[in-house]
Amino acid sequence: MDIKRGQLVTLIFESREFEAIVIDPNGLGKNQPSIGFGFRMMERYGGLPQSTISDWITKESVFEGERFREIQLLRLPSGKTLRVTGIIGLDNNEYLVLEVAEWVLLAADVLKQPGRVKKATQNSLIDFLSWFAVKGFYADAYAFLKGNYTEADSRAVSSWMQSRLAGIATRNRYTKFLNEHGCEEWYEYANWTNYIYIGLFSRTAKQMKEEWELVEGSKNIGRNYIPEVKGLEAVDFCERQVIELHHQDLKQAHDDAIDYAKKRGLI
Repeated sequence: MDIKRGQLVTLIFESREFEAIVIDPNGLGKNQPSIGFGFRMMERYGGLPQSTISDWITKESVFEGERFREIQLLRLPSGKTLRVTGIIGLDNNEYLVLEVAEWVLLAADVLKQPGRVKKATQNSLIDFLSWFAVKGFYADAYAFLKGNYTEADSRAVSSWMQSRLAGIATRNRYTKFLNEHGCEEWYEYANWTNYIYIGLFSRTAKQMKEEWELVEGSKNIGRNYIPEVKGLEAVDFCERQVIELHHQDLKQAHDDAIDYAKKRGLI
């Protein structure tokens, strides 16, 4: 595949498209491109406003080759600087970008400086770093285990991560809902969680999680094995339905939610 400077790369981040760009087709070695993205992407997914990043830009004259050139630097809160690269994309638009590793350094630098950004921005930066840390770890692990890391692998990991993140948000609302309906002890929450799992899979939450720890390709997995991503989506659906049905009878609400999940073919 012929990789070109300015070539646009579309990734999936939190179920949305994330636009990156090739900085140098051989930046990390022959046919191993360095990739970056612009200020707009960091604002959208890292929560750091473009205006704030732009305010950190300074210009400096440096001697390169046989003459002086003016370059743009991004001065971080710590005082460190990163070089900003200007690129004309293959779509003929101009981009000011940082290489991905430099964005990670920037995010870490900001988080190490208390009070420089709002709490919401801090949380967005943490989520941003966490997402790509997990993706990177899986890419290395798959490359070691399978010899490569494919586009299908990337989609599967993204889908799994999104299910986990969505499940956390739903679970917080579900727990609050149970609390408002009289659940106070930890075992009461556990009992309703198991009620959903047993209703969907005929197994407790603990039993399903133990099954999900098995390798997908194991010969011990039966034909009716339910992948973790699909299972978590069904559980998340049920918890959301319990909240939305507004039944005073918790058992009826859970029974209806489980029935809806089965009718929709979620398992």
